Amino acid sequence: MSEQLRIKIKSQFSPVHLFSHIVLLGVGLVLLYPLIFMVMAGFFNKTEFSGTVLGVFPIPKAPTLANYKALIMGSMDAAVTVYFRNSIIRTVYNTFWALTTSFLAGYVFARLKFKGKETLFLIMLATQMIPTTLAIIPTYLEFARFPFSGGNDVFTGGTGILNTWWIYLIGGPSINIMGTFLVKQSLEKVPIELDEAARMDGAGTIRLIFQILFPLQLPIMAFIAITTALGTWNDFITPFFYTSSDSLQTLPAAITKLSSVGASPGAVINYPLIITLSLGVTLPALLIFFFFQKYIVQGLASTGIKG
Repeated sequence: MSEQLRIKIKSQFSPVHLFSHIVLLGVGLVLLYPLIFMVMAGFFNKTEFSGTVLGVFPIPKAPTLANYKALIMGSMDAAVTVYFRNSIIRTVYNTFWALTTSFLAGYVFARLKFKGKETLFLIMLATQMIPTTLAIIPTYLEFARFPFSGGNDVFTGGTGILNTWWIYLIGGPSINIMGTFLVKQSLEKVPIELDEAARMDGAGTIRLIFQILFPLQLPIMAFIAITTALGTWNDFITPFFYTSSDSLQTLPAAITKLSSVGASPGAVINYPLIITLSLGVTLPALLIFFFFQKYIVQGLASTGIKG
């Protein structure tokens, strides 16, 4: 055995190294505990779950797969396939628009010159300071008074686009402010001479944007796509406050409404089903983060903040 290998083995089994691994294992178990609890709670039925004093690791006396079957195929209590479909459509749609608007807006602020550009950019950044909860009522009124829809016209009120797919199609997409900021910062690091050389070779604006500059921003675009997808997938405010039809619910909002519906006097809330559906919301987000976390780091690292 070589001396180098002996030193490496000794360092791997040193007390400090072993202690650090034990600490990390303990922290990992603590972080994974909610997920373990959710998996085990899914094997309960609602009667046993409500009447049992749960331990650290709940084990049912009569395990059932009904909740997991409901997660996959739906049930009388929850149209899970509809909720999943709506969540997927909304996530893909919002992610597409976030990528499109953030890149184009970032290009405008990084490359074009016009009066008031810096002021407009600062105003856009300032909107990030407004808490989401403060915008719920104004947004609700905006949707409810949307002209020439839901009975609205010039003189009378109606429901506007509330409780329709237009909530997701019109109300969902917007300029991704953080994405715009990151794209602007990244494009400002790209020499303007690259644009001039491309134009001398006959490239128009569209070709310059999508064939030359866009490929250089792929780490940023991946970061924007991942964060937007996670945010949209976990969002319950939009469907919860602006829709009421069961066919329009996404999975997070449906879970919240199941909790409130089951809270009527004398009713037994089906917590195992709610927890299992929550697991269905959590797992896709965890998988996305697990497989694409390196792009999040690369996206932030490649922007560079100019001091």
